[in-house]
Amino acid sequence: MTRVIINADDFGKSPERNRAIDDAIKQGLVCSSGLIVTGKHLQDAINKINDGGYAENIHLHLNLSTNLLREDSDDIPLTEAMRKDSFFCANGKFKPYMGLPQKFSSIVKWGVAYREIVAQYNKFMEVTNGKANYNHVDFHLWYNLTWPVSVALNVFTRKYKIKSVRYIGLHQMNNKRYKLFRALSWNPCVKHIPATNIDFFLSQKELLSKYETIELYCHPHYKDGVFLDDSPSYLKHERQSLPIQIQMLKEVGDVEFLSWEKLT
Repeated sequence: MTRVIINADDFGKSPERNRAIDDAIKQGLVCSSGLIVTGKHLQDAINKINDGGYAENIHLHLNLSTNLLREDSDDIPLTEAMRKDSFFCANGKFKPYMGLPQKFSSIVKWGVAYREIVAQYNKFMEVTNGKANYNHVDFHLWYNLTWPVSVALNVFTRKYKIKSVRYIGLHQMNNKRYKLFRALSWNPCVKHIPATNIDFFLSQKELLSKYETIELYCHPHYKDGVFLDDSPSYLKHERQSLPIQIQMLKEVGDVEFLSWEKLT
């Protein structure tokens, strides 16, 4: 049996994203969601979480870059050192990263990354009032994978006793540079669960036999009244609606659905 975590990414990125994730959780389409605490739409997400009473299904989604979807969130680092650092930021806001683009020598900036990670973790604890899951953290997959972040993540997970981290996608598992990143960030007490989007998983059902646990991330949103997942896709075809995708998952085979909270 393969354990599958269906997780909604980027809670807090935009009002539209927040509404769709809130609906997905309430309808039972997703098991959990990662909350980003660096954007201007954080309070809207917190209001929905409190009104819905599902804080225990929420964990921290660390954010150290502008992600591909580029929503109007004005993601601003919480620490002054990060805002002023030209490696991570421009004009006080996060830069977009696309997978370890910088020189290995940038590893010396791990302290800047570490202090920002800690600040986001503390902010997450503050806004969720001790009711959320503090044992798991998410990344934007490759967007956050820089050399200094690997060391910062190692130190952070050890000091704060983090039990699981999602930061590597299935498409990165065998890449040499990502393997080095994983080695630098490795903490033997932390579970590292591979991740991919729902659409790709449905096209590669043999993945069921390869992994004991896998995360399927999605980015719920509405388009022309249809409930969709707009995660960047590796496939060239029109996607089914999110509810149909979830139903297709349930028909795949020997699968147990659980949340990050139950895993950790």
